Amino acid sequence: MDIRKNIIITCVSLFVCATILANQKPYVTNLSRDKYHAANKNWSIGQDEKGIMYFGNSIGLLASDGMEWKLFQTPDASLVRAIAVESHHTIYSGGSEDLGRWDRDQSGELKYTSLKGLINGDNPLDNQSFWRIWIEGDKVYFQSFSHIYVYDHHTITPVDGPNAFLLLLKVRNEYWVQEMYGALYQLHNGILNKIPGSEFLNGTTTRVILPYDTDRYLVGTSTGAIYIYDQKNFIPWNLSLSRQLRGQELNCAIYSAKRNTYYLGTQLSGIYEVDTHGNILNHFSTANILQNNTVLSLYEDNQNNIWVALDRGLAYIRYTDGLSYYRSTDGSFGGIYDATIWHDNLLIGTNQGIYYTRHDKLNDLDMFSSLKLIEGTQGQVWSFRKIDGRLFCAHTNGLLEILPDLHIRHPYRINTGVFRTLEATINGKQIQIIITYDELLILNRTTGELNSMRQIADPIYNAEVDHLGNIWLETSSRGVYKCRLNDEQSAFRYYTYYGNEKDSSLPARLQLFKSGGRILFLGNDQFYIYDEVNDNLQLEQHLNRCFETIHDLKRIVPIDSEESWAITGSSVYRFFYDGYIARIREAYKVEADNLSLITAYENISVLNDSLSLICLDAGFILHDSHRSKRQTVELSAPNLEFIHAGKEQNAGFMDLNKTIHIPYKDNTVTVGFSVNAAFAGNLFVQYQLEEMDSTWSAPKRLNSISYARLPQGKYILRLRTTDGLNNYSPDTLLEFDVLPPWYNTVWWYLTCCLLIIATLFGTFYLMKRRLQTKHLRRMKSQEATRLRLMNEQLQNEIEEKDAEIFTQTSFIIHKNELILKLKEMVDEICSRNTQKALLPLYQKINTLLANNLDTEDDWKMFLIKFEQKHRNFFKRLKEAHPQLTNNDLRLCACLKLNMETKDIASLMNLSVRAVENNRYRLRKKLDLKPTQNLNEYFLNID
Repeated sequence: MDIRKNIIITCVSLFVCATILANQKPYVTNLSRDKYHAANKNWSIGQDEKGIMYFGNSIGLLASDGMEWKLFQTPDASLVRAIAVESHHTIYSGGSEDLGRWDRDQSGELKYTSLKGLINGDNPLDNQSFWRIWIEGDKVYFQSFSHIYVYDHHTITPVDGPNAFLLLLKVRNEYWVQEMYGALYQLHNGILNKIPGSEFLNGTTTRVILPYDTDRYLVGTSTGAIYIYDQKNFIPWNLSLSRQLRGQELNCAIYSAKRNTYYLGTQLSGIYEVDTHGNILNHFSTANILQNNTVLSLYEDNQNNIWVALDRGLAYIRYTDGLSYYRSTDGSFGGIYDATIWHDNLLIGTNQGIYYTRHDKLNDLDMFSSLKLIEGTQGQVWSFRKIDGRLFCAHTNGLLEILPDLHIRHPYRINTGVFRTLEATINGKQIQIIITYDELLILNRTTGELNSMRQIADPIYNAEVDHLGNIWLETSSRGVYKCRLNDEQSAFRYYTYYGNEKDSSLPARLQLFKSGGRILFLGNDQFYIYDEVNDNLQLEQHLNRCFETIHDLKRIVPIDSEESWAITGSSVYRFFYDGYIARIREAYKVEADNLSLITAYENISVLNDSLSLICLDAGFILHDSHRSKRQTVELSAPNLEFIHAGKEQNAGFMDLNKTIHIPYKDNTVTVGFSVNAAFAGNLFVQYQLEEMDSTWSAPKRLNSISYARLPQGKYILRLRTTDGLNNYSPDTLLEFDVLPPWYNTVWWYLTCCLLIIATLFGTFYLMKRRLQTKHLRRMKSQEATRLRLMNEQLQNEIEEKDAEIFTQTSFIIHKNELILKLKEMVDEICSRNTQKALLPLYQKINTLLANNLDTEDDWKMFLIKFEQKHRNFFKRLKEAHPQLTNNDLRLCACLKLNMETKDIASLMNLSVRAVENNRYRLRKKLDLKPTQNLNEYFLNID
């Protein structure tokens, strides 16, 4: 029954995981920081071959290379409603009663030239506004509501046809236009041809014509009605979609060949992304992510990202292979700390509780509105863990069990918060490790007995079990412990500490994780592994080489036995490690705009082998390894735009196509450049001027650099782009030289004389300093010799004192041993001789020997020699321990000399057993711990 249950749960989880990313969610950015586009109307979008984006704006032509925004205005600062980009150097635009072209000069600036003078008539463009511009070969089409003009770079001629037009639309390489509230026409070689059967569109406004299949078309009206035109008939496409668009004012649309989807822009409800059958995949609006619902234009750039021109501002939609972005617009449910799949639901653990949603709701861009709180889980959630078909939640209110019906219960009585829990099998016994705020708990899953491990006082943050059954514990800031349970699982049989306090080469904080089947450790961007032979932690060379250029590593999250996630403060890396090979397979930079990892609690939840959830402070990112691309990232090198010499702003621009020589008086050099797809790739620029910069600069978001007061000489400026994930573009090189100055004046010769004088003075000063230095060295050498002699003298005195103490001690010991032997001989003779007349003589001899065995004079002499060597020893000892007797002090002196027990017994005329008893009593008086050595205690007393 349990096996069947687990199979069902696994199948449901896989189905949910497959459903989650069936419709990929993009990352959407509202560009509202810059004054040029924050509150202005944008009508049209274009891009040149260098990746620079252009926008027809209500105050002019707006351009951005992803690093900086620039505004180019016409002489009368009129609006720009339509644009068409021919190249990086030529752009066409049209506005209200004007049309023209922009040409780029040597300074990189765009200069405007009006073309309306080429149109015949006194006031040819009265009340005309241009809405579309298209470039076809050497012809440019300008379309207003009343005319279509053709510009051939010399003249402008109107196209004959109806008196009023709606919008000139390009489909594949064809141009379509609707007569105002009338039929459709196709423009070919300057001639308008009516489309048969399109009269049914009379009274409507056709704003969308898109390619469909290979030879069919989608035709959409402002009312939301969309038809398939097969070059014979107009057939309604998707009635359900048309009903959804009804009343929303369909305004524009594009087809994305990469995604094989359509983007439909409306005036009232934002953007709908639909598939080729008309099914809605995504809906972008102010209800979830857009800052404005009125979409005036859509554009797909060279990186297949979607740009949106809004009635107020701009938006940017980016798709990353394998990633789906889910961002909370209001952040009402807090930061996400962990997530899991449970019975057809996605459970999300936050700092406010556990939220859940059904799998079918994840296809909605605004899926956060469907999240529901599981009652009883209010508070901080730390982690989830599935054990034997049961789901446990580590919570600030203890360990919770989430039941299949999404109710909760407390499986064990734990009166504190729980960080995490995990299962393990040690010596054939199944246990559950529970890490709480206060202590570590071990649950015997067979008996249900819950034991507290109190031997380690440090707060525990994480735990892992190795292949030998050792439990490794990660402390919050004091290294790690390797522990071994006893057979009863009630306590640790032994434990060993590994950390900075024991080995200064280790970092203060060590994080614990398991990868490649082994326990590994991370600290200060270095990886360590346990060496069983030497019983210490050593650097893991494979991982350290793999991550040598990556810094600020926060945490490692295992995916399976060979793959893991590495998390930094702003990036995540998916890497392979099997104990022999370490290789980064994927790298992603978490967006800076309203998306960030939770500081100090960065985490990625592994939902299954292919699906991971990156936890953010206001949402999450889903990663699907089956859809992600594992290929080398190729970045485009920066494009040179201009080089400017001198301080004058309007002069000093050089021709990049010629050899660049800069006069010395203009040795302040500014170089401008642009980067292809800088915004889409979140790219940065690094630069290095050879002979001036020893290393590359820090990555920066800029499009120009300046070097002031460069010396004469030849220079090579290197530029490259980087994405912050250790991917770099090829270098862009700019060679130039600063010409030498002309020094042919009296001041130059005077300067030379001054330099000669200064050189002579400097030489004299250096020689003087050198002699002084020699003298000081000689004096220091003499002083060192004197101090060495004094030190040797003091050392000899110390050795003499040691010899005297040793001689005195040896004399007393030998004397006592001799007396004891004589006494034993006398006692033996007395026992054998029975003559009573000799008994008084024996007694006198014994008395004499006993009196000389432990004389006070010997001890006085011994203590005098001892005090000469160890001054104030007895004073300090007596001050620290006033309860010590004279005999105790004598024993302390012997221990200070590190004498053996046998010698102490001979010196004090005691038995070895008596000396051991005295040592035991002395330990009690000194209140020493059992692990503290008595001799070392006295050796540490000066």
